[in-house]
Amino acid sequence: MPGVRSEELDKGAFIVACREGGTAIERALRVLDHDYFTTLYRECRGVVADADLARDLVQDTFIKVWQRCATFHGTSELLPWMRSIMRHTVLDALRRRAREVPLDASDPSTEGAMRLVELAMGRDDTPVRGVETAEARACFERCWTRFEAECPAHAVVIRWIAADDLDIAAIASLLERSPGATREYVSQCRKRARHYLADWYVLAFGAVHDDA
Repeated sequence: MPGVRSEELDKGAFIVACREGGTAIERALRVLDHDYFTTLYRECRGVVADADLARDLVQDTFIKVWQRCATFHGTSELLPWMRSIMRHTVLDALRRRAREVPLDASDPSTEGAMRLVELAMGRDDTPVRGVETAEARACFERCWTRFEAECPAHAVVIRWIAADDLDIAAIASLLERSPGATREYVSQCRKRARHYLADWYVLAFGAVHDDA
């Protein structure tokens, strides 16, 4: 692949580079780093508050891309495949570090916070007016920060659903569980979120609806 330009590295070219190995795959990985590092880092940084840790996790992702390049058969585009590897990497890190890793303190937008709460509560009809006050937003941020700090693996699943619209099949693949076990785990994530967001829900809406 001498002289390859960024836009030339489609999944077919990557498969060829994987087969050739050596300098071909080295060049391909440099192109991937140029094309996708910022995108992957931005997503990773949204989950872990430590910028250095996020950078390390993305670098670990590229190492795993190199290690697994022979398993890439072009059934998806390169970015979704790499994103899946990165999410595995992040989830493994969260499981290992548990309470040791401080996570992102808040979602500053009312709409973003509302979407997270709708999913966490398993409700689609929560009124937006509940997060209009500064007091309610501050309470939400405190509750969510504690949830992320104490239950990082559960919180990241809620983020996958809220931010990326991942369905049960996609989450099952990331968690390496069956769809049935994944549904049960997602239900546990929502129950945990309801517990940690209870103070916010009472403040915003006057009651906690435990519909588990």
